[in-house]
Amino acid sequence: MTKALLPTGCYDSLPPYARQESEISHTLLSIFESFGYEQVSPPLLEYSDSLLSGRGSALSSQVFRVMDSTAHKVMGIRADITLQIARIAMTRLSHAPRPLRLCYNGLVLRMQGEHLRKNRQLCQTGIELIGASSAEADAEVIFIATEALKKIGISNISIDLNLPGIVGALLATEKLNEEQLQVLLNAISHKDISAINNLSFSYRDTLIGLLQSAGAAETALAAIERLDLPDSARRGCSELRQVVEILRKRNNPDWTITIDATENRGTGYHSGISFSIFAEGAACEVGRGGRYKIQGENSKTDSEATGFTLYVETLLDILPKIEPSKRVLVSGGIGDNTASELRNDNFVIIYALSEYGICANEAKRLGCGYIYKDGEVLEVTG
Repeated sequence: MTKALLPTGCYDSLPPYARQESEISHTLLSIFESFGYEQVSPPLLEYSDSLLSGRGSALSSQVFRVMDSTAHKVMGIRADITLQIARIAMTRLSHAPRPLRLCYNGLVLRMQGEHLRKNRQLCQTGIELIGASSAEADAEVIFIATEALKKIGISNISIDLNLPGIVGALLATEKLNEEQLQVLLNAISHKDISAINNLSFSYRDTLIGLLQSAGAAETALAAIERLDLPDSARRGCSELRQVVEILRKRNNPDWTITIDATENRGTGYHSGISFSIFAEGAACEVGRGGRYKIQGENSKTDSEATGFTLYVETLLDILPKIEPSKRVLVSGGIGDNTASELRNDNFVIIYALSEYGICANEAKRLGCGYIYKDGEVLEVTG
């Protein structure tokens, strides 16, 4: 039926997955709150000049736009929740003491899916730590992400740390034209060392060294620290080492920590250490995060923040499916006490309607493994 078609990348969440999605989101939020992160809920729609201001411009190509016929202003459907949280922190919660810890859960809609994550409709659950710029802050959000994943049953994970600003630091003094810059960025994205060798710029060998250093954290750090780096890039590498050392002190054998300094899988606004979290069975990241800068409503200076987003749909794909509930078909004549007792015994009560009757076949049709008859719960057989 054509009327039932949905836009590409959008979906209906059906039983029992809709319930599992809600339960996962609730569990994740509970973990975040146990670390002092308080929940906020920004709107799905905002005026586009607010939604795309500052570092939000990095998401401009992903935002669906609609016209507000009342205010005659263009609105945008959010493609990411992080910068909405930043806006709340710097306006509505500008009086709150720093560091400010906030968490969220909600849907976003994007113009295009990613290479491995085709959905344009995504459920994001995450945290933001606002007003902190230390390695301890970066390590805190990574640790909380791992704790949240462990709580829902995912423990064997790989944490890939990145420095998305390091390429800009290497190219800061270069005079590359737009075409050369695009060729270079494309080569970096595809790890194409031969293409980089065809270009001439000061830190070419350093950039190639960074690409070749990707791998296990300590080995990668040792290789990076031997390279010729500008001071700004060296500071980033020093912070990266601190984050690794803090995480190692947790001594979690289920973590694999890697470094790929030039990787930039994020949404374009990360300015410091960023990271992606991978789990066995998932084709793409289960979570993504990092440090970024935000500007207050009346402020001329940026404030640092860091956080992460977990993708609930991706988590659903690799978690065990929930066990079906025990469903019992009962006649409408049972008393409230009996109904309460059945629910207390973990039964889901399905009331039989007279037009359909109450029998074994009806129970099977409705997915009930039991019938309540003559004061007893009887298992449906055959």
